[in-house]
Amino acid sequence: MPALALMVLLGSLLSSAWAGSAPRAVIVGGRRTERGNFPFLASIQHQGRHFCGGALIHSRYVLTAASCFNTPNPGIATVVLGAYNLRKRERSRQVFSVRGISENGYDPQENLNDLLLLELDREANLTSRVALLPLPLQNSTVETGSSCQVAGWGATQPNGTLSCCPRVLNVTVTPKEQCRPSNVCTGVLGSQGGICQGDGGVPLVCGGLAHGVASFSMDPCGTSIDFFTSVSLFRDWIDSIVNTPSDEPVGEP
Repeated sequence: MPALALMVLLGSLLSSAWAGSAPRAVIVGGRRTERGNFPFLASIQHQGRHFCGGALIHSRYVLTAASCFNTPNPGIATVVLGAYNLRKRERSRQVFSVRGISENGYDPQENLNDLLLLELDREANLTSRVALLPLPLQNSTVETGSSCQVAGWGATQPNGTLSCCPRVLNVTVTPKEQCRPSNVCTGVLGSQGGICQGDGGVPLVCGGLAHGVASFSMDPCGTSIDFFTSVSLFRDWIDSIVNTPSDEPVGEP
């Protein structure tokens, strides 16, 4: 994709999350993670300010939510890997610009196909602090009652400040009749907790695989079920993108 076209496209899609109107997806409840426990986590930033999360799934690609990039505000996103405390300088960090983006029929009105791939400007250097998150097979499912985890830098309460360090929450996959065919839905048994404003795009990890991408939650956040885009529905499409030679244009199929 030509550089000018990429800037225009990013400018038309980049979310206004740093202005407080981000898609609802932060960690409410949970606990602070240990450094290095989620080495696949990506901090997606605008002018040094975190506004969404993502997961490194290939040395050149980060998986996140299309809803993070759905408003006409100008700007260019950067992707930070290997981060832990966003308020400190860290040697483990690797910072990238975005070379290309790929989405697959995102419908913001219905919150459908809320998934996006960011192509990094170069390959990530895989280390103990920067690692890949594996994906499920095409059309595979995660069973009701399965225990999963979601982690990110979001605020711990609605309209609160971002957490300096990632927090992790144990969640349970809810019955299919409480969800939608295109989503994996989760809740927290016995207490309040879940995703809310500030960290859209973080992965839902079940059995070590990225089964979901944080999309939206019901109001008030942390008190109802949360909706994640089902990654397995897009596995073949993801493979078609990440296996495209990096010197060829990347875009919608």
